[in-house]
Amino acid sequence: MTELQDKHEVQNAVVSASGSKTVFYIFFILLILITITCVALSAATLSIVRRDSNSNSNLNSSSKSGSLSLADQITVEDLLKHLEQLQVIADQSGGTRAITTRGFNGTLDYITRQLEQNTKFILHHQYFTVPNYVVRGTPQLQSQVNGAVNSHIYLTDFAYMVFSARANFTSFVRLVVIPNLGCQDADWSSVSAADAVVLVKRGDCTYVEKVTFAENYRVRGLLVYNDGTAADRFQALQGVRAKMNSSVPAFFLSYSMGMQLVNAANDAGENAGIMMNADVSDAEGIGNICADTPSGDITKTIVVGAHSDGVPAGSGINDNGSGTIGLLVLALNLARLFQTSSNNYPTYPYRVRFCWWGAEEIGLLGSIYHVEQAILNSDKEGERFQDYLLNLNYDMLAGPNYRFGIHDSEMAPTSTPLVALNGTSRITALFRQWFTEQKLPWSNSSLGGGSDYVPFLANGLAVGGVNTGAGGIKTAAERDQYAAILGTGNGGIANAAFDTCYHQQCDRITNINPFAYEKVVKAAAYAIEYMGRLNDLEKWLYPQGRPKRLERISRSQLYNTQNDPELY
Repeated sequence: MTELQDKHEVQNAVVSASGSKTVFYIFFILLILITITCVALSAATLSIVRRDSNSNSNLNSSSKSGSLSLADQITVEDLLKHLEQLQVIADQSGGTRAITTRGFNGTLDYITRQLEQNTKFILHHQYFTVPNYVVRGTPQLQSQVNGAVNSHIYLTDFAYMVFSARANFTSFVRLVVIPNLGCQDADWSSVSAADAVVLVKRGDCTYVEKVTFAENYRVRGLLVYNDGTAADRFQALQGVRAKMNSSVPAFFLSYSMGMQLVNAANDAGENAGIMMNADVSDAEGIGNICADTPSGDITKTIVVGAHSDGVPAGSGINDNGSGTIGLLVLALNLARLFQTSSNNYPTYPYRVRFCWWGAEEIGLLGSIYHVEQAILNSDKEGERFQDYLLNLNYDMLAGPNYRFGIHDSEMAPTSTPLVALNGTSRITALFRQWFTEQKLPWSNSSLGGGSDYVPFLANGLAVGGVNTGAGGIKTAAERDQYAAILGTGNGGIANAAFDTCYHQQCDRITNINPFAYEKVVKAAAYAIEYMGRLNDLEKWLYPQGRPKRLERISRSQLYNTQNDPELY
């Protein structure tokens, strides 16, 4: 029994040992499986967490990028802070910022200083000459009727016509009246105009055309008089523009002065004669400033412009200090976003060029000169007109009785090159979209000859912009349209000018509507950013392509085709 028991015990021991091993192996395998499962679950969980984290990070980054918009950087406080400095500059210059004055030069210095101190933009200063602009002393106009001599009062009875030739009469010259309005050869050939001083009424054709007729008929002097057809058409207008580099001296007369001379000249027995004297010289070194973003394709440039000069009669705070400073604040904020927020605000693929034009108030001379030079620079990459994709223009952005006037492509002159119309239409729609989304009213504004977009548009470039109106009248319908959106009492004053201080002494800092000002500059910021982010802006503007080489349009052709009412 003992032997069998031992054998059995041995067998049991073997079985027991074998069972223990089996249990151990099973436990070990289970432990490994559990470990693998835990590791897998941990890895999966970590992967999900990381993926969610990355997703949130991307979302946050996108959100941050989305929250950083150029329009959001614009504040009325910032705008007014700089605009007040222009008022100081004007006050220190006798209340004006017109070209050739300390006020104009001080404006350019202020813009330059702000850009140099606060941006890394590349600055360009461009200078040009305005012929026959500076009047030295007081021009003289005397009339002689039946031997009696009368001296007439400068800026009351008559004013010098800008760009006309100097006058140095040493004796009286016979006076001849041109019949009708002097817009046809027949009007001039019907009288003996050669070597006479001729008198012609304003109207029908441009002053440039009247001066051209006077040159062709070899007159000694030209007197254009106001027509008395409206309350603002009786006085002797200052700043009326004659033909550039004219060979004929020309004065603009009040309606009453003109009629006195008409009556005297038409009476053959009175032997009417005229003596004219005016000492004029060229205005040299009139400046444009352009500031380029250091990034972006220089052959694909967004040009954003505003004129920096005012008229002699006032500080020019709305016209166009508002545009001058609006442009400066846009440039300063875009530079800051590019320099300090590159991760959340990437630079644009296109160069942005901010330009401040000189001498707009006497015929868009700064912008015209710039476009002429760009067309001539056909081999200088980055400075060629073909390197420009569009022009945005900002002139009078803060009118007290404002409207939000969006330049309307359908109101462009009929002479506008077809290639410019598609892009201009898209820019028009872009601004309308912004104002609509902001629950703000808007109006259509023409693309006539009144501001610095003219030479760009006339040479086939898409243009756009917003303004708050000048001397035009707000209708009751427009007042009601604005009140319906902005609230009762916020539609402005019907049957009153958008800016009652337009080209007057009262165009000071108190002539500004801060609400309108901020909205227009925000709209300008939106347009720059939207187009600056497009993948193919050139195709968006010119789906059919555009010519790469252009012939320069003559200045007289440019003026006439743009139909500027101030030229008549």
